Amino acid sequence: MFRHYRAGQYHEALAAAENAARLFPDKRARTAFWIACLNCRIGNPDEALRVLQAARQEGHWWGEATFRDPDLDPLRGRPQFQALIEECRQIQQAAQAHAKPTVHTFLPQGFPPPYPLLLAFHGHLSRAEECAPHFQAVLGLGWALAVLQGTQLEGEEAYVWLDRARAEREIAGLFEGICREHPVDAGQVVLAGTSAGGGQAIRLALQGGPVPSRGFLAVIPGMLDHAAWVPLIAQAARRGLRGWMLTGEEDHHRPTVLELQKRLVQEGIPCELEIVPGLGHEVPQDLRERLRRGLSFVLGR
Repeated sequence: MFRHYRAGQYHEALAAAENAARLFPDKRARTAFWIACLNCRIGNPDEALRVLQAARQEGHWWGEATFRDPDLDPLRGRPQFQALIEECRQIQQAAQAHAKPTVHTFLPQGFPPPYPLLLAFHGHLSRAEECAPHFQAVLGLGWALAVLQGTQLEGEEAYVWLDRARAEREIAGLFEGICREHPVDAGQVVLAGTSAGGGQAIRLALQGGPVPSRGFLAVIPGMLDHAAWVPLIAQAARRGLRGWMLTGEEDHHRPTVLELQKRLVQEGIPCELEIVPGLGHEVPQDLRERLRRGLSFVLGR
């Protein structure tokens, strides 16, 4: 769907989104939003509004910032659309008030503790349950896996890491709990993540806190503000930090990833980059084996 969208093929993208809605009924909030945006793109705002209203009647909702998507501009000013935004805003406020940071922890079987730890972050508008399967291959290598989820809620089961200070406070608390409750080696931690979670892993690894780490594994990383990270890179190089990144040949973040990898290497941080042919901004199906190679590189083996 995104490949068609970026190519301006909105009818084809709409067909893909409608197919996704049939295949993944549990992702109704996400697919309904896509379908509404694409209907606006092809000049059918009435259908876009109907789709959003129908999904809302089924109990689904979206965060206030989500409605600022320029694809929905044809709906601006419509009383029904404004009413939908206000209703969702109230739902978001109530849900945000009850949101708590969570962690999903997995321990390897058949390996002696304490376990080295892979600490992973989900992508933008995602959640820990969606991220965990991507990294569970490390359990077979004797590593524990902990996937974190903060409290910044931007829609139905859609979490973000945009408020950095808040995210770091919650990450520090969750990490402390992991070390207290599980036999992990706090001196053997690697940070990981997908999409915006990959960008989060890189930034925190360079920063050196709130979780000290040996390096990072960033899968299709996004939200890379590497110009602002320049002061962190030299310090991280002195700590012996290492990194591994994976991006797609057709990923719209690829140019930024290439530039970041070049800068890291120039500044003395070993960073390996894998570019997957034909891949867009999506997790490759063969990630399991790629993660093994990436983890070996980060550990200097």
